Amino acid sequence: MTLLNVQVNRGLDGKFRKLEQMVEGFRDIYLEGMSSQLVFFSPVYTGTYVTGHHVQTSQVAATRSSEGKDKVEDPNPYIQEGFEQLLREIQALPEEATRVVFSNDTFHSDVVEYELAHAPYNKTAREHKRIAEDAEAKAKARNR
Repeated sequence: MTLLNVQVNRGLDGKFRKLEQMVEGFRDIYLEGMSSQLVFFSPVYTGTYVTGHHVQTSQVAATRSSEGKDKVEDPNPYIQEGFEQLLREIQALPEEATRVVFSNDTFHSDVVEYELAHAPYNKTAREHKRIAEDAEAKAKARNR
């Protein structure tokens, strides 16, 4: 068996570790920014839709309905609950996950996105570049 042994310059070891930390930090900061925008753009009638967002390695199935639920008086608790759920799911993602999917577990998610023209997923996608730039700056500042 032929082997190739290479010693990396010891001065670069720390830089590689710092870069690795920044990249790892970037993913979560970026996903938190995307989550914040998604919840911000989401309508809150009954609270079902805004609390139905997920960020995982694959799409979630539709399992919930808002049928028969009353319109909420104060949307803030539902917005907070939806955002906190996304943050918990970001923390639970495998470190090696490089592809994640934002999806919604309500039966009416397509209606909200396309027919009612709220389009929270489309609006959030348009903010992608700004959120990525912001996440990069935050990750760099945190790892200095």
